[in-house]
Amino acid sequence: MHLEIPVLAFAFEFNNLALVIGWILAVLLGAFALAIIYKMVKGDIDLKYLIAGDDGDASLSRFQFLIFTFVIAMSLFLLIINKAGGPGFPDIPNSILALLGISGGSYVVSKGVDANAPPKTTETTVTPNPPPLPPTTKTVVSEPKPVE
Repeated sequence: MHLEIPVLAFAFEFNNLALVIGWILAVLLGAFALAIIYKMVKGDIDLKYLIAGDDGDASLSRFQFLIFTFVIAMSLFLLIINKAGGPGFPDIPNSILALLGISGGSYVVSKGVDANAPPKTTETTVTPNPPPLPPTTKTVVSEPKPVE
């Protein structure tokens, strides 16, 4: 006795199998994206320091890398969707890869410069006061002198 399941017969053709796997991956990726967005809204994922450096200030190289990545990803998505003959993976010009590489390289160089910078020194002095007053605390942060 031979039972044929129409869905499996559809899925086992190569083109259809690729389509089914593509949809499964798209749904899985969408589920991950929704989970991350939910955690961001809930407050479990803090984006306060997304483009900040180690010192807490905004980093131009991180911001540039973030913007270039999003712009190139959206452009690639639009090229895939609007390709003649149906959706498909297009040829990516070398100039786009070079642009993304330069952006990533500037981020890596800035991380290297930050890692090799001399650390700040912090000195805290506590001076006792008479009993009804709390002690006086003085903190001095000294920056390293620039190399001339």
